[in-house]
Amino acid sequence: MPLTEFAADLDLSALPGATIDAYAQHEGYWHLVVALRTSVGAPFLFTTGERSAGFRFEVFPISVGRGEPVECPWRSLARPFVIQKATPLWRVEWTVRGAQGPTIGSDPYTHFAGRGPASDQAAARARVLAGVLLQSESGEGIVVAASDSAPFNVDIFLPAEVSMALERFEPV
Repeated sequence: MPLTEFAADLDLSALPGATIDAYAQHEGYWHLVVALRTSVGAPFLFTTGERSAGFRFEVFPISVGRGEPVECPWRSLARPFVIQKATPLWRVEWTVRGAQGPTIGSDPYTHFAGRGPASDQAAARARVLAGVLLQSESGEGIVVAASDSAPFNVDIFLPAEVSMALERFEPV
């Protein structure tokens, strides 16, 4: 079964050359945006949008744009991060009928996300543009990605966490 691809508007051309000095993200379970503060202009805002990929199967591709500052505290980076390269990150997502633990209701489906391949028992599968790897000239990285466990959430992985985050995506 071929994988259907899902992507949102993701124009990464404005990112290279930008200097990031802080990021913002809502605290708690729901963090629907990651904002990156730049030295000039409005911050970059990373969000997700819902797409139906099959029966009881939604995926959340990532998008980025410029926008008004978010209403949550800015967290300064240890040092300014100059983006040299921005690379889209893809992952495979799929559903399997059934559940590995207790559920509410009947006929549950379990959602999986990662490098793939999707299980042979997958009821539905998709390839999703779900993240962005930002790389600096020094080789450091930052990953901003759609959550692989909570709808609409956006996560940020700072340089110390990047290799762990990349394990969830197709090789770059």
